[in-house]
Amino acid sequence: MLKHGIGLFIFCVSSQVFSADIVVTTTDDIVKADNACSLREAIEYVNKGMPEVGYNGCGGKDASENIILSNAEYKLNSQINISRTLNLRARYDSSPTENMLGRKNAVIKMAGQDRIFNIDRSLVAHPPEEKDNLIQVSLFEITLNGCDAAVCKDQGGLIYNKEILSIELGQLLNGKAREGGAIYNAGRYEKDKILSSVSIQKSLLQGNKAQQGGVVYSEIPQYTIAQSVIRDNEASSSNAALFYARDGFDEETSKSLGTFFGRGISNSTIFNNSGYIVRVMDGMTINNITMILNKMGLILDAPFKQGIIANSILAKNGLEDCKVINGGSAEKISNNLYSAGCEGSQSQVLGNTNLIASIAVEGECDIASDGILCPFKQAEGVLLGYFRPRLLATDRTIADSPIVNKGPILNSGLLSCSGVDQRGTVRSANPELCDRGAIELKVDRQSTNNIGADIFYGQTGKMSIADQLADGELISPSQCQVLFGNAPNNQTWQAGCMKIVQTNTPSKGNTQINQEGEVTYVPNGNWHGSDEFKILVVTTTTRFNDSSNPYIEIPTKVVQSPENNFQDYKVKTSGGSYGFGGLMILLGLIVLRRLKKQ
Repeated sequence: MLKHGIGLFIFCVSSQVFSADIVVTTTDDIVKADNACSLREAIEYVNKGMPEVGYNGCGGKDASENIILSNAEYKLNSQINISRTLNLRARYDSSPTENMLGRKNAVIKMAGQDRIFNIDRSLVAHPPEEKDNLIQVSLFEITLNGCDAAVCKDQGGLIYNKEILSIELGQLLNGKAREGGAIYNAGRYEKDKILSSVSIQKSLLQGNKAQQGGVVYSEIPQYTIAQSVIRDNEASSSNAALFYARDGFDEETSKSLGTFFGRGISNSTIFNNSGYIVRVMDGMTINNITMILNKMGLILDAPFKQGIIANSILAKNGLEDCKVINGGSAEKISNNLYSAGCEGSQSQVLGNTNLIASIAVEGECDIASDGILCPFKQAEGVLLGYFRPRLLATDRTIADSPIVNKGPILNSGLLSCSGVDQRGTVRSANPELCDRGAIELKVDRQSTNNIGADIFYGQTGKMSIADQLADGELISPSQCQVLFGNAPNNQTWQAGCMKIVQTNTPSKGNTQINQEGEVTYVPNGNWHGSDEFKILVVTTTTRFNDSSNPYIEIPTKVVQSPENNFQDYKVKTSGGSYGFGGLMILLGLIVLRRLKKQ
């Protein structure tokens, strides 16, 4: 079949294949003694201990535990058991323009009514000295897409895990189960023993559904989610949560865990979900999340007062953003922007502040709006979307923002912000200057790029500086008047309080800019050459960053020339144009010459 050659062709032609890796060469779900290696056969080969003779076209001498897929779709008819340590990852050809990790994932789709992976070391025999050692399973740039039925499996719609599972740059989509829509994490607490766990980083969790644990159901709080997007999931039972732990730690264990982030959710965007979001138990930490516009909020179920909710934006999540139950206390809730129920320490209520700068939850930001967050959007050059914080024109100082530079007071004993945000942006070294929520507002005045236009006589140049503004927006003309008074030379202010500074040439045209950063250049005649200058603008972030010089500089060059009207005429000879016949003669001579050399 054609499918049998897809993966092999991709790897041979477009990427380097290491001899020790196990390369999956077919997208079919087959087990057959041939030369094609399916995903099921590759994993079964690892489960067998990777014998030197290989298995049905997979592996061989010196094979590693790395299983390589291409960026294709692999359909499964039933679950695959994983019983030994392995790494499953995508490999593909990357180009200079498309080299972002996580954009070309291998997709594993469940075509039957089942989960995708059952991760359990006990299904095969291990040496006695390894009987208590958990196996480690890593998924890198892998998308798991659940079955099309109403329920894929009773527990774990995509994965049932009893080991150490890590997922990075992945997608968990459309898993459906009674418990654990995407993942069911099994394993009870045993003192001084390694516990089964789930770690998810830089991933999209979307469309998963369960009665309890709409995304993750864990028998104890042994999961971490970081730098991810969690949206459109559902926990359907009464008082159910998307991330649910059935049993908590005892008091001694809870207090020994401290504030080290080893369990919980950080630097993630969570919106448009149904059911409570997280059952926050003792030993868990929720830090720097943007959790907005969900049907319900967080449940704090931490009777030993070791559950932490901090430095987050928790707003418009049903009636309560935080609900404290079972004798828990709000003393570990701190420094949040919230609508209701998350008072704690050093927190701020949203009140009548407009949350989203648009009537839509997703899409473009309405710059004229007074919303403090732009709608959810996937920015260019960033893998996962987010709600970008805004500094408003009405903010007299940066202290007026309820999000920016709102870290916990130094030496207050409150939990500090995470070191990096959802995008990987490093947060301020001064803990008081970090931002609430998943996104740290960037101020970058150094990394501007040249812009320009090549035009012919009678044309106008079109350019954009929108991608040069980092997380800022251009100051409005009315705000320029407030900040700087009248514009120079009896002009009227434009967006960004724009100034033009000539560099290598005198001015040869007129430059206009709109609020979205679109630049129009109109030459003042049909001159032949270039006009070189710098565009200086002020943004909502730079006006607070440096009051002595709030401008950023963008080098610009417009080149104008007459249109080239040269026409390419065929050169005629006595035998007509040098066309197809002549080309065939030339090719014939080349072949004849090579034959003579042989």
